[in-house]
Amino acid sequence: MVAGTAALLVALAGCQAGDESGSDTVTVGFISPVTGFVAALGTDMRRGWDLYWELNGNTVGDVTVRTVYEDDAGDPEIALTKARRLVEQEGVDIVAGPVLANTAYAVGSYVASQGIPSLHITGADDLTQRQLDPHILRVGYTSSQSNFAAGQWAYDEGYRRAVTLCPDYAFGWESCGGFVTAFTAAGGTVEQLWHPLGTQDFSTYVSQVKELAPDVVFVGSAGGPDAILLYDAWQDFGLTETPLIGNCCFADQVFLREVGSRASGVRSFMYWAEGRDSPEVRKFVTEYEKRHNEIPSMYAAGSYLMAQVVAATLEKTGGVVDGTAFVDAAADLSFSDSVYGPFTFDDHNNIVGPVYLTEVVERDGGGYWNVPVKTFEKQSQFWTMSADEYLRQPVFSRDYTGQR
Repeated sequence: MVAGTAALLVALAGCQAGDESGSDTVTVGFISPVTGFVAALGTDMRRGWDLYWELNGNTVGDVTVRTVYEDDAGDPEIALTKARRLVEQEGVDIVAGPVLANTAYAVGSYVASQGIPSLHITGADDLTQRQLDPHILRVGYTSSQSNFAAGQWAYDEGYRRAVTLCPDYAFGWESCGGFVTAFTAAGGTVEQLWHPLGTQDFSTYVSQVKELAPDVVFVGSAGGPDAILLYDAWQDFGLTETPLIGNCCFADQVFLREVGSRASGVRSFMYWAEGRDSPEVRKFVTEYEKRHNEIPSMYAAGSYLMAQVVAATLEKTGGVVDGTAFVDAAADLSFSDSVYGPFTFDDHNNIVGPVYLTEVVERDGGGYWNVPVKTFEKQSQFWTMSADEYLRQPVFSRDYTGQR
């Protein structure tokens, strides 16, 4: 980002925040990718964050919340540079984001080293596991968390031979890790295929799936263009009769806006289900759609919830942001409902909440969305294990995804 653009964003954020006066202002540095191959995800993140403050006002008690935006382009080196600028030049009190696992690991570690709290919606498992730092709170689920239920469900449905198709980086390893851990523990067998993030042609991978002829295929996608291009190839190779289940991000709205009716019936394991019948979801979807003429994605929902947690925590602390004390106060929150459903935080600063088996259906009034057909309550990042037992396992990687 050029200096002039950054200055303009700060100025705009200041105008939104109203009068700034020393400690009466809490400044949040918001990092998301609004250029590059995952720009759609980062744009939705900003929209969700902004919507919360627009609907609720950006004054909490006696403090005004001011946001400074940065674009990381989905690149960990850029993300770290932007985080340094926010901390060292803008003097932010809190950092929110970024979204990709590799960018989040880079930013989370640096910001924590500066004694500043950061909130994340990224799935990067180890942010709240082996690399746990008391300055970090995940207002979301780990990459693997919703996929334990997927693996167990697939086995319970009678599938015994699975193929996984996931991107070859931390998020993909962790997404596959959840599914593979549960599916193989139940007695299933798995063949794994890996593709580079940002793959433009999935024909090689989809043809391999066809040759392997599994009972079921699990797709651990980062969403956006990867998911769209993969599904195009899936249909081109005539695999529509092969059972497919996606992770949190595969059939998200970024995907559905492009694929439309061709995605009818696609099933996924998600924690954001825009078709869930809930007052919190209905309000968010209605207000978002009024402004942007589209159904909100999980990235918009996650950032909206992240803003809600910031506001509720500032209310608890009287507007004070004091390193780990702020995160402790946030982790003590509980919600009887939210855009994700009812949830609490565990003692590793990660959500414990519902996971939904969803199906893509046409919505009355136009568009397609994910509707829950089954709910798995109180899903933990540690699956059915204690934290100590779970953390004795190797870190998920290309070589280890929980095989039994």
